[in-house]
Amino acid sequence: MSPEAWSALANWMMAISAAAGAIAAYVGLNAWKNQSIWQADHELARKTLVALYRYRDSLYSVRHPAMRNDEMRLEEEDAQHLNEDQKRKQGVIVAYARRWERHSNAKNALDALLIEADAVWGEDLSNLVKPLRDLEHELFVYIMLHLDAHFRNNADLQNSYREILKKKRDILYDLLSEDDEFRKDFSHHLSAVEDYLRDKLGRST
Repeated sequence: MSPEAWSALANWMMAISAAAGAIAAYVGLNAWKNQSIWQADHELARKTLVALYRYRDSLYSVRHPAMRNDEMRLEEEDAQHLNEDQKRKQGVIVAYARRWERHSNAKNALDALLIEADAVWGEDLSNLVKPLRDLEHELFVYIMLHLDAHFRNNADLQNSYREILKKKRDILYDLLSEDDEFRKDFSHHLSAVEDYLRDKLGRST
């Protein structure tokens, strides 16, 4: 083989080697990117799913039919001028306020993750969560109406709110079973959110 041929062959081999190296680097970079994306999606999905369950549990706790004494406890300055019946009524109002405040903490934690998810995945997840938000709002409105209907001092206003309540489904108290209508609705919509997040986790239901 002539020197020219050897030179051409060497150049050709070097070009092949460089191309192979570039391809390997590109494939490796893509694999690293895909792995990084998968890990980021996995972690966001995991945190969101945990926050979602805390959101569910705190919302269910708002509906628990039994109220503890510490939930209904009044500050001394708020209770000193009230009779026993007034203390009981005010205690119920305070208990619901405390329950909703605890739920708001879980809601805020979930909201922060949904903002991140919107930025990364688009609004699909937020759209799936919306029916859960609607149920949360329905419960909030019912509680407010219930308190106005039973604990206001004005009898005429109480009667007005009671008439409004009659037109709404009674979801105030949790039956603590899967027969509970509110739980059924919540679980139904929750399953779609779970499926979405578990797909991001790389797990099927």
